Parts: sequence; structure tokens; C-alpha cells
Amino acid sequence: MRWRLGLVWIISGGWGQLKLIEEGEASYYGAEFHGRRTASGEIYHRDSLTAAHRYLPFGTYVRVIGKATGHSVVVRINDRGPHRRGRIIDLSEAAARAIGLIRAGVGPVRLEVLQFPLMEEVAFEAPFCDLAGNPIQPPPYAVQVGAFTEAHNARLLALNLEREIEQKVFIWRVRLHGRPVYRVLVGRFSSRAEADQLRRRLWTKGWRTFVVHLPT
Repeated sequence: MRWRLGLVWIISGGWGQLKLIEEGEASYYGAEFHGRRTASGEIYHRDSLTAAHRYLPFGTYVRVIGKATGHSVVVRINDRGPHRRGRIIDLSEAAARAIGLIRAGVGPVRLEVLQFPLMEEVAFEAPFCDLAGNPIQPPPYAVQVGAFTEAHNARLLALNLEREIEQKVFIWRVRLHGRPVYRVLVGRFSSRAEADQLRRRLWTKGWRTFVVHLPT
């Protein structure tokens, strides 16, 4: 049995067996994106088998099949995009080369989700939580590095950030238009000036950040 939601097919192969398939246009990152930071906090590398998707959780593994060539490649989702209407995935240069997309630049593909992330799920129920989901008392000032509607994606970004810098990272759960939004914050500062020093340091590392004044 199968259901079609727009261009997404959900195919049932029996009880508890669902397969997510999507068809549409793929493109790939230009050379100027090499070394830039992705939405997950990782650095994009042209030779890595990664990709950007609009809604699949970071860490999802997807088989991408080029419909013009029949060649396929497995990529890991670590970024958000594409931003061009009508496209469903942005591939790394290595992934695009594997399916013969380099010369055309854009082409029809079929996506098959192979595996969703296996990272432990954590519930952020209090307004302010550490990365284990425990409630914490917020500082007056911190630096925001990202915001997500999915708790999993917020936590993955936070873990990537925490591995890179020696600062405490935590989650601020707010509601926007009736839905929860998980804001990733770093640092515990008593003044805006202190927080701004960290903001500038993170900016030089490719993090797009700003200082927030938190309710205490």
C-alpha cells in the first residue's frame, strides 16, 4: 500500500515497515561553500557525502538515485536547503559527482530514506534545560547560535558546538505561533559586554550568532 503526499511517497511493506521516498530536482553546493558552516554546526567539505534537505532530521541517511544516469549514492543530512523553489536536495560536490550531476548542475532524483538518526532522544520540558534535559537557572545574558522546531536538531547543533568550544551550551524552549521552538544558547554572562566578546569569537569561527537577554 502507498500514500502520496505531494511528491513524497510513503510505502508500507507490512506492519511497522514504512519507507519514505521523494522525487524532484537536485542541485549541488558551489565551490565557494567549501569550508563554510552548515545549519547543523558542521563544516561543509566538498569531498564528504553530505547533503541539505528542508525537513529531514540531521543525521538521516538517504539514498539519492540520479534518474538520468541510474547511479546512486548514500548521503547524510547535515544542512538545511535547497532555497530554490522546485528543488528537494542540495548535494555535496562528491555526492553530485557520484550520480553524474556535475556537468548538468541540476537534475531529477529519487530519494529513499534509509535510516533516521539513532541519537538518544531528550525531552526539553522546562523553559531552560541542559543537554540532558535537566532544568537549569538561566544566566542574564547568553549567545544564540541557532533555533529549530525539532528538539533533535537543536540538540545535535548544541553537541557539535560543545565539542568545539569550552563553554556551557543549553536549550531555551519557547512557543512561536503555538508551536515549540528550541533555541540553542551558549555561555553564562552577567553583562552584555561579556556575552558580546564570545559572540565575536564565534562569528570568526563561522557561527552566525547574536546576544540575547534572558528572563530570570
